Amino acid sequence: MELIPPNTNIDFMGNRRYAYAFTTIMILLSVLSYPIKGWINLGIDFTGGVTVQVQFKNKVDTEHIRKALEPMSANATVQSFSMGSKAEDYLIRMESPEEGSEKFSMQLQEIFDKSFGKGTAEIRGLEVVGPKVGHDLRQAAIWATIVALAMLLVYMAFRFTLSMGLGAIFCLVHDLIIIYGFFVWTGKEFNLTILAAMLTCIGYDINDTIVVCDRIRENLRTMRKQPLAEVLNSSINQTLSRTVLTSGFTLLVVVALLIFGTPQLKDFAWALFVGIVFGTYSSIFVAAPLILGINKYIPVKRG
Repeated sequence: MELIPPNTNIDFMGNRRYAYAFTTIMILLSVLSYPIKGWINLGIDFTGGVTVQVQFKNKVDTEHIRKALEPMSANATVQSFSMGSKAEDYLIRMESPEEGSEKFSMQLQEIFDKSFGKGTAEIRGLEVVGPKVGHDLRQAAIWATIVALAMLLVYMAFRFTLSMGLGAIFCLVHDLIIIYGFFVWTGKEFNLTILAAMLTCIGYDINDTIVVCDRIRENLRTMRKQPLAEVLNSSINQTLSRTVLTSGFTLLVVVALLIFGTPQLKDFAWALFVGIVFGTYSSIFVAAPLILGINKYIPVKRG
């Protein structure tokens, strides 16, 4: 299936300054999110705390639940995730309890019985993450991302060239910074599920970049006398149809999750949506121009 005609010849390299400007603006916006909006909203996976899943038989509202929980926590977050059933399902996040989880669950049930009537609320799940575990998970998440990027750089340097590897890694860092900025600006919670989405985006985006780099390597063998910018332009144009089709169909699934998914799935889908959109952009508009720029210092080998 060809979405874009085979003889398409868009001058990506000639217009790379526009891509540089847009990329710089997006990175600055993401970086500025920290001094303006503060640190990212970490979930209890990283900060420690307790998550409680409660089902109410009667209709209740989040403010009523939050008020009932004030004696136990002043900073409880209450989120509805009912999926059209008569019962009302809520997800409650609170600080880690000092007592054991069993005693905490009993205290919580007593509060619900007192506030909403006996037998109207059922605790269906309770998960406690201690502060030490949260800290360890946060450190492990950072190291997992760093190691993944380092291993990909080594792979790209051996599989292709060092300049292509550096270009590909910069694309991934660019994508991760923008996802980070998106979550800070929107105030959405960053938890292990979102981390999994970010690592998925790394895998997806590097695959896109590898396809372009593979075509560059092939064209470097057959277009030895042409300038590198012309080789890069031809490579991007030749893979453009595949890149747009793959990303477009993947985004269809992600959009379906955004429309029909639960709140937890929607946050996961938002991370994928931003990662795929900017990953596709970076594989076309960032990777090849960077290879051209790095070529001045680390020449790309031909043949």
